[in-house]
Amino acid sequence: MSDPLVDTVFRPTTASPALASAAPVRVTGTRTRAGNAMSRTRTALMAGAARAVETSGTKIAMAQVAVSAGVAKATLYNHFRTREAVLNALVVDQVDTLVRAQAGKPLDAALTDAALAISSNPVRAALARLEPAALASLARIDDAAAGWRCARVGVDIALEQAGLGGSTTVLRWLASFLVSPADASAVTADVAVLLAGLPGRRSGESAADADARPAVRPRPTPRSA
Repeated sequence: MSDPLVDTVFRPTTASPALASAAPVRVTGTRTRAGNAMSRTRTALMAGAARAVETSGTKIAMAQVAVSAGVAKATLYNHFRTREAVLNALVVDQVDTLVRAQAGKPLDAALTDAALAISSNPVRAALARLEPAALASLARIDDAAAGWRCARVGVDIALEQAGLGGSTTVLRWLASFLVSPADASAVTADVAVLLAGLPGRRSGESAADADARPAVRPRPTPRSA
């Protein structure tokens, strides 16, 4: 049986997801007013989509997104063909923003800030209020989904820089904050336990190999809801 949130948010029903939701492509090294304008429009559309979801959950209408973004409906359709494409792009945009915000930070700070950002995210809060079952489905890790692929890449890079493995463990921990947000003191305590349980990454070892090798240190215990 198909999952309604995965069908709606993670898996666009368009024949070509790239056509429906991909960002405008600009040749490297060139800058044009038109390209900059398209980028600003897309940013506005993602902000408008977020506001629409905060009001209506995933049951948004294209006209609602356009109004929230302050653009004409035709402009919205120039970027996205369907509601599903908008939702899919919103998930990726939210994850990408989260990943970029942690770049360059020490691992403990990056994990702490990421967990707190998820806990306080207004889109997450709206779905918790309006569609809790959908939010629970969204928290299920799915590497076939663009949002989760983006999250995994960000986690892999952060762990590699710290010489650690355990990306799946970290992703599951971060996913838990979608359904069970926490405050700073709880997150800080969690991070200490989490880092103590992650396996070290050997020289030349891939993330998958590090994940497959048992850790010699204790694994973190689940947080209570």
